[in-house]
Amino acid sequence: MTAPLVTIGIPAYNREEWIAQAVESALAQSWPNKEVIVADDGSTDRTREILEGFGERVIVLALPGNSGPSNARNAILAVARGEWIQWLDSDDYLLPPKIETQLREAGEPSADVLLSPSLIEQWGEDGPGAPWIAHFPDPPDPFYLWLAFWFPQVGAQLWRREALLQIGGWTPGHLVDDYELYARALQKGLRFGFTPSPGAVYRMGRRFSWTSSKMRELLPAHNRETEAMLAWLVREGRMTSKLAEAAGIGFFQRLGAYKQLDPSEADRQLSRYGEWIWPVLPARDRRMLRLGLSYSQAARIKRLSKPWMSRAEGFFRSFRQNAAGNGSLP
Repeated sequence: MTAPLVTIGIPAYNREEWIAQAVESALAQSWPNKEVIVADDGSTDRTREILEGFGERVIVLALPGNSGPSNARNAILAVARGEWIQWLDSDDYLLPPKIETQLREAGEPSADVLLSPSLIEQWGEDGPGAPWIAHFPDPPDPFYLWLAFWFPQVGAQLWRREALLQIGGWTPGHLVDDYELYARALQKGLRFGFTPSPGAVYRMGRRFSWTSSKMRELLPAHNRETEAMLAWLVREGRMTSKLAEAAGIGFFQRLGAYKQLDPSEADRQLSRYGEWIWPVLPARDRRMLRLGLSYSQAARIKRLSKPWMSRAEGFFRSFRQNAAGNGSLP
């Protein structure tokens, strides 16, 4: 039996720093029957020049302007020949056996979409840490994953091209185009399958990433998508206590981001989505809120006390060092 053709589709805009690694990881896939298509969405840096260096190994679509990742992905979808499509963001990468492992673990897949755990490469001030695995809950449920904000990143998925065309492809101009696509796929009854081995690496925490730069817009957009999904589940008679728990986890995760960006907005988010969030609140947050402190007040106290705490920590550290030097500490 001939191995099905897999299209690896990469939308790119001004990714001169990362695009070579993304493309190389696509070309290095151990799956033998593949094509690599990159849609250059009007880049003004060296992205196009770097892509041309791969020659005929890569199909490059030169789009006329920066029309957004959904339009770039739809341009790839329009010319893709693969039975399956592996999407890859231009600043992420795949491990060499990713596609082969996912299709082998799926066996003879009847699914329209295959999901595997993501590998998360967390970036800090000193660069990236070792990738960690974002495991699925057991048993995995695509609705639960979606509501809990745990849906695997796009690179960890494989889509049947015909199924993607059937639901209309990507929605241009949508701020959270990936979650909107997954919501449509779930609501239209596409079949989801799960494979256990991770193989796609998603970079997180980089201040210069698109996601980081758009966080204030992305958070409310995700909340609006969740509200729409919850309304659909109620209308369809599919709402359960387990899915309510997942929605609370998702709202709380985004509230956590607000706590870092704007604690006052975190208070407003808790007020708006409290019926979902309170049942899943961690004990520490629950205790603080029941004491009458808001997130903004807690942040203010922490900010004001920080200089004094630093001085106290310095004093006790110096005291312990002197005591240890005098032999008075064990």
